[in-house]
Amino acid sequence: MGLLKQDAVCLKQISLYCGELERLHLWGSDEEIDREFNRVCQTIWGYTLDDFDDDDISAEDHRWLDRLTARKAYVFALKHGYDLGDYEDMVSDWWGFVWMILAEKRGLLTPAQRARAWQKHDERMRAAAGNVTVLRR
Repeated sequence: MGLLKQDAVCLKQISLYCGELERLHLWGSDEEIDREFNRVCQTIWGYTLDDFDDDDISAEDHRWLDRLTARKAYVFALKHGYDLGDYEDMVSDWWGFVWMILAEKRGLLTPAQRARAWQKHDERMRAAAGNVTVLRR
């Protein structure tokens, strides 16, 4: 089942948001790449990978993600209104962007899910470090 020509006009082109991210993949540190990836996700979805818990994605979805190829990711994204391509290839972080698209599809990108995910994260931090206060900006 292919996309209709008029459907292509409605695709959100992720590459339009990734210029700095692509540059950082050549010259940046892991921390800079992570920060920029989160900025791109925040710009597109209003959420990041940290705003939902991996446990909220089914085992079946995890297996699917583990077997994901670039081609399957591209087709999946297209079916859900996103274009992972850039001028010559796919955006560097296509796998992470597919996580975001899947989370959106599964209804995980909500304020309630965000609060729950951060609460679980904070509880894990406290348990790992003993009695610690977690401050968030």
